[in-house]
Amino acid sequence: MPRRPYTPAACLIAAGLTLTACGGTGTGKAADAAAPGPSALAKATAPVTVTLWHGLGGPAGKALQAEIDAFNRANTGRITVKASFQGSYADALAKYTSAVRGGGTPSVMISNDITTGYLRDAGRTVSAQAMAAANPGDLDLTKLRPAARSYYTADGQLLAVPLNTSMPMLYVDDKLLDRAGVDRTTLGTLHGVAAAARQVHDRLPGVKGIDQPFDGWWFEQLTAGAGVAYCAPDNGRGASGATASSLTSGAQRAAIGTMAKLYTDGVALDTGTDGNAAVTAFAAGKTAMMLNSSGAIGALAAAGMKDYTALPYPVSGPASTSGALIGGAAMWVDRAGHNTAEQVASWKLISYLASAPAQERFATASGYAPINTDVDNSPTWKRFLAGHRQYAALARQFADTPANTATSGCLTGAMSGVRDVVVQQMQRAFSGQVPLDSALKSAEEQASQKIQDYRKQAGQ
Repeated sequence: MPRRPYTPAACLIAAGLTLTACGGTGTGKAADAAAPGPSALAKATAPVTVTLWHGLGGPAGKALQAEIDAFNRANTGRITVKASFQGSYADALAKYTSAVRGGGTPSVMISNDITTGYLRDAGRTVSAQAMAAANPGDLDLTKLRPAARSYYTADGQLLAVPLNTSMPMLYVDDKLLDRAGVDRTTLGTLHGVAAAARQVHDRLPGVKGIDQPFDGWWFEQLTAGAGVAYCAPDNGRGASGATASSLTSGAQRAAIGTMAKLYTDGVALDTGTDGNAAVTAFAAGKTAMMLNSSGAIGALAAAGMKDYTALPYPVSGPASTSGALIGGAAMWVDRAGHNTAEQVASWKLISYLASAPAQERFATASGYAPINTDVDNSPTWKRFLAGHRQYAALARQFADTPANTATSGCLTGAMSGVRDVVVQQMQRAFSGQVPLDSALKSAEEQASQKIQDYRKQAGQ
């Protein structure tokens, strides 16, 4: 499914309460304790129970449960996994925060991309890097796709293992572009897409050139596509973490300005923050192009749309340093309140879910991109891609995206609050209520204040 809007205010408040009152380290590291190795599980005198919380519904939730059932069958008498759907990602984080205060956190927490900074700062987990080093017979971290691995890495350490990963893509209505005479070879850059949108608008009365959701993810995508960082210093990837927002650099302003002018000139269609609304407009032929999550492939299929093509997200910066950010969620090993045998059993589960066979089955059933590169060599996966050209385009984009600071995205526990203020200001600019430069300056100042408030509350 397309990305669901994230509820910012409540989760930021909840995160702050946890960090200040419930044992957060405030160090910006997952945990300082050494990770347990295989002997911890081998010494267990009874089967180990692993609890798992997640926010995956629909086909993805069913696919996850199928893999957990298979894991349980393979580990009968040794490990039992009890998975629990906690509602939306925001609901899951709120319940996790409550559990931190009252006890009873899950062994494994599957949490979405935006919560990475908060879970790092809370200091209640064991990093994936440490677990992999202590358990060399399990998951090989080098098999994880660089773009996904980079997103969940801070200060050189992989914090969590990605499970379900999406990326932004450009969707084009083939018939409408043909009628407008658009050259597809120009659509690899943001400039080319903007020109094509104007050509459609000029030549096809009643059809807008493009639409995109207005949630905060998309302004981060425009920034990564320009090859620059969204937060300073270094997108918060160093030991000190992010200290300020960066929204007014020349490349960033040019990229956001390109999209903003499409809206103020009436070339683009404003569908609000809901990704599903953008899909509905595109499927109905109201727009010729759409920027949306790779999850929209399934939504377009459900809408019965066939004459469209999915293309890589258009960049405005150098191809070698610019690209798309990932979305989705990752798996965290919880440390506090969980003995070493349980932690190792949790890592066994994570290693299984991130394995190539499990990732192939999960991706085929859910529509997410497989994060294990060994899937690329699977004959059955190759056949699947041959029959599903939209997923093949996603696979190519994933493989071609450079893994660097810009495409890693901003890592801060204040990210939900940052997104909130950025969206408010960008809506004003894209609707023509205020000049773009004024909106960007206000967004940068307010977002930086969100980061500083979070750092103060976290004791950083």
